[in-house]
Amino acid sequence: MSDNSYQYPTPERVPTAPLTWAPPQGAPLTESGGRTKPKMGKGKKAGLWAGGLVVALIAIGATGGDPKTAPTAATAASVTTTGAATTPVSSPTATVDMAAADKAAADKAAADKAAADKAAADKAAADKAAADKAAADKAAADKAAAAKAAAAKIAAAKAAAAKAAAAKAAAAKAAAEEAANAMTVSQEQAVAKAESYLELTAFSRKGLIEQLRFEQFSKADATFAVDHITVNWKEQAAKKAQSYLDLTPFSRGGLISQLKFEGFTTAQATYGVTAVGL
Repeated sequence: MSDNSYQYPTPERVPTAPLTWAPPQGAPLTESGGRTKPKMGKGKKAGLWAGGLVVALIAIGATGGDPKTAPTAATAASVTTTGAATTPVSSPTATVDMAAADKAAADKAAADKAAADKAAADKAAADKAAADKAAADKAAADKAAAAKAAAAKIAAAKAAAAKAAAAKAAAAKAAAEEAANAMTVSQEQAVAKAESYLELTAFSRKGLIEQLRFEQFSKADATFAVDHITVNWKEQAAKKAQSYLDLTPFSRGGLISQLKFEGFTTAQATYGVTAVGL
């Protein structure tokens, strides 16, 4: 028999000590001096056999099983003292497995919750980053638009100032030209007299001024009048050369000298003489 310290439960109504028999009081003794052993009934024999069988099964389970698993087998094989159906006893191994399964389920639930919390936090962080970027982009766009509007306003102000300055300058120039072109009565008369002389005959610039002075215009009025009429002095030299040739013959050199005497420049006299064919 193996050394098993586990104490198995004693089935109810099963004797725990060897059965002994004693004759009832007043029973006759045997020939050896004892009382005569009465005969055992059938019901009592059956009860003894059943009790012995249960004890034998318990002993077999105690000696042949594993100490860790023997209590489970012996308990499962035991019967109640009522003689009815057997009553199974819970296994420690099953209890451990259920505890491990509960722990695994709890760990999985905790892991799932942690993952869900992390996903929610990541989404919230991403949403915040996107919102911050959108706000920064809008602020940059607003700043750029404001800067552009300010630059356009400055450019418009500069353009308006430049236009106003140009208009003022043009007005001042027109006023100056009008003042410069404004003639006194004596200047008007000198201009009219100079134009009438040119309709009669050809003159050089110098000769026309001298003619107006001969008419008693001041030197300033005479000069003003000659400078304020439109005259081609080379053509005047050609006309004067032709008028001289109509009066008397001249050589080329002599006619050039005559034109220079009339106040034409050398270039004007040369042009006039060449124009008439000399």
